Amino acid sequence: MNGIDKHSKVKMVACDIDGTLIPYGKTQLPQELFYLIEQLYKRDIHFAIASGRSPQGLQKLFAPVSEKMSFICGNGAIYVEQGETVFTQPFQRPYIDLMLEELHKDPNLVPITMCENGYYVLCSGTRAEQERQRADIYDALGETGIEVPEASKIPMPICKLGVYQKQIMTSQQMEALRHRWSGAALVCGGGHWMDVMDRHTNKGTALERILAMHGWNPSNLLAFGDNENDVEMLQLAKYGYVVSNGTKEAKRAAAYECDEVIDILQQLL
Repeated sequence: MNGIDKHSKVKMVACDIDGTLIPYGKTQLPQELFYLIEQLYKRDIHFAIASGRSPQGLQKLFAPVSEKMSFICGNGAIYVEQGETVFTQPFQRPYIDLMLEELHKDPNLVPITMCENGYYVLCSGTRAEQERQRADIYDALGETGIEVPEASKIPMPICKLGVYQKQIMTSQQMEALRHRWSGAALVCGGGHWMDVMDRHTNKGTALERILAMHGWNPSNLLAFGDNENDVEMLQLAKYGYVVSNGTKEAKRAAAYECDEVIDILQQLL
């Protein structure tokens, strides 16, 4: 059997959500997943969600089992275990403030700032412009966020930017933006989302710290992903699985491929 078998020495499972556990745009997790997380916990296998989402949103989504797992949020920028933040990997300021202000001026882009305590959003201009910005933010995020008039007014360390593209940028436009802001890592987050982190921050660097904290190594890690923001995590894990609908970047990074995450978890158990 390729990949996971009864001889595998897995101590930790790290799994992306959107595009991996569930299709993009879907909100319901498979109910069987909660049972499997419970079983992993009973066998001393640590289960972590590794996502671009916020700590608050992830803990709510996994409420039935949240105390038996951990959350790698903002693509590695925030790590939460048993409801407590263990570490963050934020941006350097004022670099990110300048970037945020510039992105905010592009009518096609809706930048949403993730901090440890929630989302901050820029709303500026005339009353009509601010109302349009609020509508764009709600459409992209599904909530309003904490409004500030400029990036420098965000009181917390900025961990991640989620940038919603009303019209998805071409590869040339994306490369131009990467060149303009080479001090940050700009990756496809799936669908209309572009994820922006500090260039040293990703799911892989977060997992390296977590493995070291527990005395584990990559041979103890099983990971699942589908997209560009999963590449470092898939490269790190001995058992790196890309789902069959994953991107070519993710498929190059992963050692294995699967149709469903749940099938592999069942094999592990």
